[in-house]
Amino acid sequence: FDFDGTLVDSEKTINHCFESITRSIAPERINYARNVLIGPPLRETASKILGAEYKNRLDEFVNQFIEMHDENVIMQTQPYPHVTETLKKLYEEKILMIIATNKREIPTIKLINYYNWQNYFISIECSDSHKSIRNKHEMIQDIIKKNHIFKKSSFVGDTINDGLSANRNQLQFLRANYGYGSNQDWSDVKVNRLIENFIELESILI
Repeated sequence: FDFDGTLVDSEKTINHCFESITRSIAPERINYARNVLIGPPLRETASKILGAEYKNRLDEFVNQFIEMHDENVIMQTQPYPHVTETLKKLYEEKILMIIATNKREIPTIKLINYYNWQNYFISIECSDSHKSIRNKHEMIQDIIKKNHIFKKSSFVGDTINDGLSANRNQLQFLRANYGYGSNQDWSDVKVNRLIENFIELESILI
């Protein structure tokens, strides 16, 4: 599973942080903060918001985001409808589950523990879980290398990056149509199933 936009709706809390920090650092870039896609790694998104003229303040932006998001607003993030009970059902049916997310490890683990999901996943792969930052394609590659059973698995995500990463690793891609990628151009992505509600996964995966 992807995390943001698939398991949890973090858009409001993340956008609040982006807009607040942008007003302080680069107020004329506020429209970029308001319209940025939630999902890519933090530094990549922050760089897009700031643009070339403010690239020298990227570290400042990232540090302010981490402090504001991880300490103050993260617990406002809510799971999508039926996610908790569906994950529990899949776990009880012995479906092996892993998270592969561009979200940083600290807030990801914090939320998973807060929701009491920690027993459901055999592994949680984040962009910064290793010394070198990995993209989604590389995370999925590493998952398959460590556990070959996932070579024939499904990947559930909401953006074209999720879909392309699944396609490149020859996984079945289940698109969470309720997530953040609804306005993206999906013409180059092979989507095996489209889901409008997380609970639909019970009939697909069990």
